[in-house]
Amino acid sequence: MRDDAAEEGFSLVEVLVALAVLSITLLASTPFFVNSLRSVNKQRTLQAAIQLADTAMEQVRGLKGSSLLTGHGQKAGEDQFAAAPAIVQPYLATMQVGRDEDSAVATTDGVDAPISTAAQVTTIEGTPYTRMIYIGMCEVYLTSTGGDCVYPLGSAAPTDKTKILKFFRAVVLISWPDTSCDVTAGNPANTCLYVASTLVSRAPEPNFDLHRPSPTVLTQSMTFYRGVLTAAQLEARGGQLPNTWTVAKLPAGLSLTPAGLINGTPTTVGVTPTTTTVTDKLNRTDTEPITFTVVQPTTVTAPANATNHLQEVVSLQATGANGVGPYVYTATNLAPGLTIDPTTGAITGTVTTIGTFTATITATDQNGIAGSSTYTHTVIPVVTLGPLTDQAIDLNAKLQLNAVGGGGNGTYTYSATGLPAGVAIDNKGRINDKVTTTGRFLPTITATDSLGGTGGTASQRIVLIVNTTNSLIFTAPALAAPDQTTTRGTPASLALKTNGALLGLNPVVTVTGLPPGLTYNALSGTISGTPTTAGAYTVTATATTVTATSVLTLIWTVT
Repeated sequence: MRDDAAEEGFSLVEVLVALAVLSITLLASTPFFVNSLRSVNKQRTLQAAIQLADTAMEQVRGLKGSSLLTGHGQKAGEDQFAAAPAIVQPYLATMQVGRDEDSAVATTDGVDAPISTAAQVTTIEGTPYTRMIYIGMCEVYLTSTGGDCVYPLGSAAPTDKTKILKFFRAVVLISWPDTSCDVTAGNPANTCLYVASTLVSRAPEPNFDLHRPSPTVLTQSMTFYRGVLTAAQLEARGGQLPNTWTVAKLPAGLSLTPAGLINGTPTTVGVTPTTTTVTDKLNRTDTEPITFTVVQPTTVTAPANATNHLQEVVSLQATGANGVGPYVYTATNLAPGLTIDPTTGAITGTVTTIGTFTATITATDQNGIAGSSTYTHTVIPVVTLGPLTDQAIDLNAKLQLNAVGGGGNGTYTYSATGLPAGVAIDNKGRINDKVTTTGRFLPTITATDSLGGTGGTASQRIVLIVNTTNSLIFTAPALAAPDQTTTRGTPASLALKTNGALLGLNPVVTVTGLPPGLTYNALSGTISGTPTTAGAYTVTATATTVTATSVLTLIWTVT
């Protein structure tokens, strides 16, 4: 017998399972549908941006080249270029900011120009699109390998150019808000960008005239370089083409084609004044004077090989010659920390890395002809002086020290200041002399290599105390710690005493090197006053009798 209740329960379970499966499937499909909608929306907005850019390009092409900068002031164009986002900067780097030559146009004009320097906003299907059009000038140098449009003042023309073409470049930037667009450095966040560009000739609009005037020679002078293969075109205005050229005399090594192309390799330096003649198809001619100049190729004299200590300030000079000055100087592999002035050729800076560097210096003349030379710059460690220790000896004993220099170029001379009378340092850095004066001394020992300079010298100051029990010596302040520290503007006082009275002597005490504001009173034996100038001062007190001398040297610091 059929169990209807059981079958009804089983059917309900199936329904619940089916609903669960359906829910899971729909949930899993949601990201797919969302991403699909985003992709479709991104494509839709991109197509709208492309259409707006195409419309802007048509607007640019619909104007004469001479009209593209109408109403543009210089500052307005410069400000527009400076504010452009990073995605546009590579285009603008090849363009020169232009302006309307009309004197009635202010430098800040541009917002109301036919091609406005301000952003234009258009809303399509609820999305605002911002359009910006950048107009500038560039040039194409036609060579055997073609040419790109470049900023004429920022790129040197190649030496093998056969012609220069002048263009306006128009760059159209469309931007619109969209969180799906990637954020790149220098570009706005959550914003999509689309860029298009075109070139418009800067040549005057052609005037078709079958009655062309007679030809006129335009080229008045040409410069060539001895030993450098050249190709240069003579230029004329007018004439029924083709024009045919002749030259009375050419520099040695050069030849002329009937079309006016001078080529070859000049062999002799000099100036050739001569004449050139152009003849058109109707046999009309023009003869004009022309000067051909052949110069030596550009050369540069690099600095002599140099050696400096680490962290020394450097000043060297490279000098261009020949060619056609002035020159532009460049350098490779300079010692780290140095730069070259492109205008003067001065090499300056502070060397920061030890090593030997072979630098190449290049001077490029006004026609792009370059010469190079090299020099070697060696950077060595600074001079050091091995540690010296303070000394305490008895009167008439020998002071024995040995100063040892290091670093630098290894060749040292030694000197010393502040030693007791009769004590000296020899050329090997040794001191081995008897001391006949008591007291406290602050000798400074110095090692200097044969290069000298700021990094070629190292010094150390030590404390030397010469004791005695039966000769004149200072007893106050104590020789072990006589140095003083006082505050500027605060009264100070220091008593100087010797053992002269105990020995039956009456020494004369003199003091030198006191801080400004302090004086020594010989009657009271006291240094006193109010110091006025901060600094560290080396003060020397000398007690003298007919038979003995004692010295007390201390550092008086005014803070």
